[in-house]
Amino acid sequence: MTTPHGRPTSRRWSLGRPAVAVGVLLLFLLTVLALVSRTGGTLVGDTTTNVRVTEVLPQMEPGDRVVQTVTTSNDRFASVQVTFGTYMGAADCELRVALHEDDGDPVTTTGALVAEDELDCSEVLDSTPMPVLEFAPRDVPVGTPFELVVERVDTADTPGVSIWAGEPDGDAYLASVNERPTDVSADVRPLYDPQPRWWDHLDVVTERMAAYGPAWGGPAGFAVVLLSVGVLVACATLATRRPTAFLVLVALLALARGLVWSAAVPAFGGMDEPAHFSNVQFMAEERALPGQADNPEIYSERLSAAQDVVNITSSAPGDRPDYTPEGEAEALEDVAAASPRGGGGGPAAAYPPPYYVIAAALYPLGGDSLFDQVSAARMASVLLGVAGAVLLVLLARRLFPERPGAQVAFALAGALHPMAAHQFAIVNNDAWVIVCGVGALLIGLELARRSRAPWLALLAGVVVGFALLGKPFGASVAVPMAVGWVIGKVRAREKGWRVLAGEAGLVALGFVATYGAWRAIAAVVDIPSQQVPAGTSARSVREFVDAQVGPGWQAAKRMWADQLWGNFGWVRIPFPEPVPTLIGLGLIALVLGLLAWLVVVVVEQVRRRRTADVDADVRVLVHARATSGDAPVDVAAAEAPHAADAPADAPAPAGAPAPRVLPGPLPLDVRIGVLASLVVAIVVVLYAAAWVYYASTGANDLLQGRYALLAMPAVLALPGLLLERFTRGRVSPLVANVLVAVAMGGLFLLGLKRTLEYFYG
Repeated sequence: MTTPHGRPTSRRWSLGRPAVAVGVLLLFLLTVLALVSRTGGTLVGDTTTNVRVTEVLPQMEPGDRVVQTVTTSNDRFASVQVTFGTYMGAADCELRVALHEDDGDPVTTTGALVAEDELDCSEVLDSTPMPVLEFAPRDVPVGTPFELVVERVDTADTPGVSIWAGEPDGDAYLASVNERPTDVSADVRPLYDPQPRWWDHLDVVTERMAAYGPAWGGPAGFAVVLLSVGVLVACATLATRRPTAFLVLVALLALARGLVWSAAVPAFGGMDEPAHFSNVQFMAEERALPGQADNPEIYSERLSAAQDVVNITSSAPGDRPDYTPEGEAEALEDVAAASPRGGGGGPAAAYPPPYYVIAAALYPLGGDSLFDQVSAARMASVLLGVAGAVLLVLLARRLFPERPGAQVAFALAGALHPMAAHQFAIVNNDAWVIVCGVGALLIGLELARRSRAPWLALLAGVVVGFALLGKPFGASVAVPMAVGWVIGKVRAREKGWRVLAGEAGLVALGFVATYGAWRAIAAVVDIPSQQVPAGTSARSVREFVDAQVGPGWQAAKRMWADQLWGNFGWVRIPFPEPVPTLIGLGLIALVLGLLAWLVVVVVEQVRRRRTADVDADVRVLVHARATSGDAPVDVAAAEAPHAADAPADAPAPAGAPAPRVLPGPLPLDVRIGVLASLVVAIVVVLYAAAWVYYASTGANDLLQGRYALLAMPAVLALPGLLLERFTRGRVSPLVANVLVAVAMGGLFLLGLKRTLEYFYG
């Protein structure tokens, strides 16, 4: 075996690869161990208050007193959690928080004191559940009531806090304010079983995960699929120079990744999952397309019942089902008793059907249980993730030719991207669009290598159509393919109008055969296209920009440094600081690197043109002297020094047809340009869509960072390519790719732990 430069591979390197694989597996296991050995804390009960916070209790004035009764559902009652509102930190007050044994009166508190503490309002979290009392665990019978009293004890004329509240559900009681009952329940809940290490909670977490989850969601099954992720990553490093074996390993890794996350995220725990699953259920049960005029019902009765039992509309951490055996049995019985028919008019009903056709074909594998049907439908996203991983490996070969180590690191980084892993495990057509994005990059790079590519042109039109059959912002995938097509023609100096027009026509044909065909079908069966709702608010470009940037750039940071990389569930489970800040700094560095690259490319092009002009003048002068007879001139010798200046991908001489595939690997600048074009395209498309939505409705709540996941491979590959470019190849992109892959692996595991904590802890 030889290296890409023809040097024999050393025995030391051959023996080093198993050592690398062992090191990777050990790093994976140590990271898992470090995460599960962190402080355990307390748990939410098997049943808890399920309050959908819709309002706040009156802002507390000096002397105000709020009483909320809570009941225990588990042993070892040890803490109480409250969600305050501080009006973005404006509250300035002192609070006394006390827990009493219940005296039977929901207004007065004469029971024995259990615990008491005082809080400065500057220490109170705003609109985030926080523990306000912690005490020695109490083993009391399940259902024992306690009364929490929150009293403002200062006398200053300053803003106070409020307590979030809403319609009671589950075991929630009504709150009282200054001994007057209200018609809402404060967002207060008991917490249980404090443990020194998080691994002490794993038995409870895995039991809850298995309650409504898939067969592999139990303790043993989940441990096996999670361990398989680490093993497959380690094995992939052994297949550096075995392309087929590496492709198979990455595909298996994507499958294991999907199984892990589909078990970790409970049914309907993914963003907009009920709406997307509604389409799947309607197509499978009714054998018809959703979104038609005669589909007025939003969801089927069974789907509505399932959302009720999992408390999807309740505020965290009450957005979870009853995990007691009796509660689980009752919930499953209630869901099974409801009809799965009907629906078809949900929020996602206007989306085209290709993704849902795949999921509907898998839906029957779930049998009669709706929760198993959700798990089966999720396999559509898992399988699309496998397809995306295969394309990612092929893309790696184009981006990092003759650098197998860099290819491996890049493909593993893409496979372990935490937010992509989440979207490839839930029922959501984001998975479809992400795969189209990876395919578009691969086709764009292929087009840049070819002078004539009719079949690729047809495929490019198909991919654009497929992307729009997912979501409207999929239109951005057209840009890297268009850029690659133009580059290919420029490199080959292809000027034949028949070739250019013919391939443009094939792109249009591919688009019409996919998206155009769907629009025709939709018109026949009366399915309207997605419409932007209208509103009456005033419009302002400045207000729009301010909303997208936010104070201190927080809105931009939330979208690009948080939601694009890992804000899981219903965008309620972000990474902790400093992760978003570090990601934000990395993205800023990437943008600056791209701008610097653009300047370098422009400067070099200007210099090359000037050099070419000088060379042309020299050749004219030499030729003139040679033909005038003034002095003998060796024309070949005079022109020879300039032959070395010709670019490696220089086109064939005039009159000679360019080869269909241009020789040599793609120039580095071409690879960077194609990737950068998709990054720019998705940013422009998303903000343009946000502006259209704002201009019509006055609302600034359309965008989420996950919509840019189709450009994720470009963002992951650009650091390595820019490093190679700026160092002129002296530093391998392997360096940057390994750092990115390690970061993605760590965030993959951290995001998984935070998801398990949120839903089951």
